Amino acid sequence: MLRSFIQQELENFEGKTSILIKDFNEDDGLFVDKDSTQQVVSASIIKVPIMLAVFELVQKLEISLDQYITVNDILPDTNVFEFGQREYSIGELLEWMIIQSDNTATNTLIDFIGMSSLNTYFESLGLNQTILQRKMLDFQSVQMGKQNYTSAIDMYRVMSGLYHKTILTPQLCNKAIEILLRQRYKQCIERYLYDASVAHKTGELDNLQHDVGIMFHKQRACYFGVFTYECDIEQACRFMGRIGKKLYEEIR
Repeated sequence: MLRSFIQQELENFEGKTSILIKDFNEDDGLFVDKDSTQQVVSASIIKVPIMLAVFELVQKLEISLDQYITVNDILPDTNVFEFGQREYSIGELLEWMIIQSDNTATNTLIDFIGMSSLNTYFESLGLNQTILQRKMLDFQSVQMGKQNYTSAIDMYRVMSGLYHKTILTPQLCNKAIEILLRQRYKQCIERYLYDASVAHKTGELDNLQHDVGIMFHKQRACYFGVFTYECDIEQACRFMGRIGKKLYEEIR
C-alpha cells in the first residue's frame, strides 16, 4: 500500500515534509495526507497559479497569448533570454516560466499583471495559503522577511480544477496541462520513471525541494503534492523519486 510505503520512507527522511496524494477518479482510491494544510515556502511552485492568472486574463479577452511585451530585467540565471531589451509574446514567456522555470519570464509576467492582482486572483480560487510577496531572486525582499507561500491542499485545488476543467475553459485547462506535461525538470517525482505521463512543476531553494502535479495512466489520474524542506536536496529528490515510482505502480 502506498500509505504504508510513504510512512516507512518518512521514518528514514531527515527533514520536514507536507504531502497530499489523491486519486481524482475514485473517492476511496489512493489517498495520503500529511500536513497538507501546512503553509510552506513555495519556491517555483508559485509559478503554477501565476500561469492560471495569465490564462484567466486570456479567458476574459483582456490579453492574448500572441501579445508582445518588453522584457527589461534579464536575470543572470536565465538560460533562455539574451541580455538586453527585447519583446516576447506572453505565450512564450508563459511556456518558459513553467517548462524551464525561467525567473526572467516569471518576473516579467508578475510586473505585467501586478502582484496585488495576482494575490486577489489566488484568493478568488480559495487558495488560502498561497501568497506572492516578492519576485524571483529578490534576495533583498527575503532579508526583509518577504516570501512566497503555498500548501499541498492549495495546489490540489489548482490541479483538480485543471483536471476537471472547472478552473478555466476546457481549452485553457488542456493548454495548461499540456505545458505542465513538457516540464524539463524530472529529478524528483519522475526520477525513476521512463514511460509515465506527468504534468507537474518542481520548486527548489536552499534546503527545500517540492514537486506537485498530476500523474496519468490511461483513464486514471492522481494528484501528488510532495513538499520537503529543512532537508538535503539530493536526499529529498531521491525520496520523491521513490514515492513517484511507487505511486505509478499503484495507479498502473
